[in-house]
Amino acid sequence: MSTLQRWLIFAAVIVVGMMSIITWRFLAAAGYFTAIKLEVTAQCSPIAAPPGAEDIEIDRARGLAFVSASDRRALMAGSKAARGGIYVIDLTAPADHWQLRPVTASEPADFHPHGLSLYAGADGARRLFVVNHRSDKTEAVEIFDVAEDGSLTYVRSVTDPLLVSPNDVVAVGPDSFYATNDHSTGNKIRSMIEDVLLSIKSNVVYFDGTKMSIAANRLAFANGINKSADGKTIYVSESLGLSLHVYARNVDTGVLTQTDYTQLGTSLDNIDVLEDGALLIAAHPKVTSFLSHARDASELSPSQVLRVEFAKGGGGKAGTIYLNLGKEISGATVAAGYRDVMLLGNAFDEGILVCQQSKEIKGY
Repeated sequence: MSTLQRWLIFAAVIVVGMMSIITWRFLAAAGYFTAIKLEVTAQCSPIAAPPGAEDIEIDRARGLAFVSASDRRALMAGSKAARGGIYVIDLTAPADHWQLRPVTASEPADFHPHGLSLYAGADGARRLFVVNHRSDKTEAVEIFDVAEDGSLTYVRSVTDPLLVSPNDVVAVGPDSFYATNDHSTGNKIRSMIEDVLLSIKSNVVYFDGTKMSIAANRLAFANGINKSADGKTIYVSESLGLSLHVYARNVDTGVLTQTDYTQLGTSLDNIDVLEDGALLIAAHPKVTSFLSHARDASELSPSQVLRVEFAKGGGGKAGTIYLNLGKEISGATVAAGYRDVMLLGNAFDEGILVCQQSKEIKGY
């Protein structure tokens, strides 16, 4: 065997070894090796909803739940008629009368909503901010005025070269917001490469009403984002980093400074901030099953809800309050709390699941 052949064999072994390590790291982060031995149950009942009720934001003062829905499977199949919508649930009605009422504004006509956030001003005026994946591949955050009954009136669209792959948004003013970019690019192939390599190229951007800037970076698939009641703390979830990041927010400049970080061991999605300051975070313990479910509704994806509580002196505790193998709801993306219940939505299927909300944290 020649020296060249030996070097070629050596190089091939190195490449195969590196590819094996990369594949193992991705599968581990995606929950491929995770075994769910015990479900964490809750008393639940479904309510009718259009496909893909991916995010839910609750106006607790008015008792209204805003739902962002988009038929993602139809869009993946090439349907150009699958316009998404915003819906409202009147939570002040008896629970057995809860139903979705469409409030989608006529503008923009090209509307495929994702994450959403409600801003309530000191004067009581409300605005709804919605991530919109336009058909022409332009990414935008749409801003709407909200009437007393939840009806929406289009105000403006925000686009920017830094808004490349927005997932979720949190409003911090009548015209200002933070948004997560779950990838550094809108290119699907490059995004897949970032995922497989567990790249930390995802970020958070800040729009001050005039210009956009990068507020936080070095994240592995930044997903959900939300703020504390006083607006001084920003929470960001990582889907592939399996972590929750906590940032102190300068309310004058919008600058974020990381103050805490915790590994939660599961793929995190949208974040809801409860009235007591605790967080509800929807999660995907098996991302590989979630990806299969996206392609085929018969392939079930486990759904998980975490409760995160913060201690006054720092630290806190976190754990599971709901875990289902996917029969009740597959691939839950949001858990929004209202009084003693939580509303669970998902990215692909019809329906919303309303479950009793427990404060009993269990291991996972």
